[in-house]
Amino acid sequence: MDRQYGLHRYSTRLANDNKEGNSALELYAERDGEDAERVARVVFWDAYGDFFLETFGTDVPVVVAEQLIAEAKASIKIR
Repeated sequence: MDRQYGLHRYSTRLANDNKEGNSALELYAERDGEDAERVARVVFWDAYGDFFLETFGTDVPVVVAEQLIAEAKASIKIR
């Protein structure tokens, strides 16, 4: 994802943690040239066999969260 919504530019990055047994698509928000801040992520936990949405102390617009979830389901490789 790379999209502008309101005052923020949202982007995503894949992250894997083999030790913890998860893969995630992390959502970052940037505003007015400030450093990008991680605001949410969708995690696939191997132990549960399912996806979870986590946010990090900020509001995320539903339209952006829905796009994040769809992108995570399409891009995270499930074994």
